Amino acid sequence: MKKRGKQPKKLKVVLDTNILVSAWLWEGNESQIVEMIENGLIIGYTSPQLIQEFEKVMNYPKFRLSEEEIASAIGYYQIILRTIESKTVVNIIHDDPADNRVLECALSAKANVVITGDKHLLALGKFKNIKILTSTEFLKLIKNQIGLIN
Repeated sequence: MKKRGKQPKKLKVVLDTNILVSAWLWEGNESQIVEMIENGLIIGYTSPQLIQEFEKVMNYPKFRLSEEEIASAIGYYQIILRTIESKTVVNIIHDDPADNRVLECALSAKANVVITGDKHLLALGKFKNIKILTSTEFLKLIKNQIGLIN
């Protein structure tokens, strides 16, 4: 019997609310990333605070979603994402303090990457060795470094 080498560690990611909303409502880079999580290629994390924000955003009238559709989206993400309690308080983004919840989740998850479309988070570029990338940048990183995407 041959010994198998160690499996490479999977990337740990935190998806910001805007990524989760886009992935649920439209096909694109964001939904590709969610599919990667669902297929076990990467590990996705969230927190109760981020799920609460997701529910609030999904209730915006512009999306015209029923309570059942919103509950379905929340249930789906609670299944595929690992929900963790944030252990750290972060207060570095003052223009939109809610963005700090994303960083708190990423620190607690020991995430490699935060994926977001948020300008305040993207302006940081990196936070304590956690890369902060757009969905497009993340997919390029995966394609170039790991070769998971054609």
